Amino acid sequence: MSSLSVPASGLAGHRAMAVIEARRMARHPVFLLGVVLAFVVLGLFLATNEEEGVPVVLTIPLLGAFYIGLTSVIAAARLTSSTDVAVEAVATAPGTEARRTLALAATGIPAFLAGLAFSVVLVVVAQVQGVAPQEWWFGTLPDWQVWSILLMCPTACLGGALLGVLTGRWLRFRGASAMAVVALIVVSLLGQTPLLETSSSEWRLWVPWAIFHTGDNADGTQTLIAGNPGAYLGYMLALCALAVLGAMWHDRTARTPRFHALVAAVAATALVLFALAATTGNHDNRDSDPIPSRVTG
Repeated sequence: MSSLSVPASGLAGHRAMAVIEARRMARHPVFLLGVVLAFVVLGLFLATNEEEGVPVVLTIPLLGAFYIGLTSVIAAARLTSSTDVAVEAVATAPGTEARRTLALAATGIPAFLAGLAFSVVLVVVAQVQGVAPQEWWFGTLPDWQVWSILLMCPTACLGGALLGVLTGRWLRFRGASAMAVVALIVVSLLGQTPLLETSSSEWRLWVPWAIFHTGDNADGTQTLIAGNPGAYLGYMLALCALAVLGAMWHDRTARTPRFHALVAAVAATALVLFALAATTGNHDNRDSDPIPSRVTG
């Protein structure tokens, strides 16, 4: 209820509402559960491979995106719905619905920071424990590609929270957030799986989460999948912006000509970044040199 006492006018009022929503997100039990699970699983994975360094290191950001990103969808959707219930219980709402939605976008800040911490821990541990010299990592990949893949983790966590706001704003039935999580998983898997081992694998990059690393192959190699990870990271950020704008679109009073132009511009930017991700960078899947200790069969 405390968010309803914040002044609705002025930048200071909006900032105060955003801070409150970010704090609510940081304390939400579902979000905290996802963060704990992400770091526990990361710790277990690293502990069981301590002697041989960090294996398949560029697949590990998926753990953070999965546990933190997916629980952020549920937590942010619930926070959005609870805010609407609180507003309906009082006579005067704190600003327009679009303004409240923009404040709710701050729920993405704790999610982004948690994902960023996950990636930082991974880099530090990989530096301490080391990785196999044939790994796709610093030294075998350009630094900007490695950092782009690592930063996909916090960006996916941010996107999960913003998808939750979008879901909470448009879908009011019980289980809507769970449905959004399932839909996100299905789209991400079915949208890219058929293309991963083809000569057109870069066209998988329309999905909201695409993998760039297969993990270990049976012959001890690792496959780097085609596409430009830097442009794809930008595409993910554009999707985050579209999620916020899509949630604000629910407020009919916000649909001004300027807002229409903003939505069109961000959508066009997303399309351009997708095209760059699919048409630049590596055009073919690339196998690393064999890592003898990981050859199976």
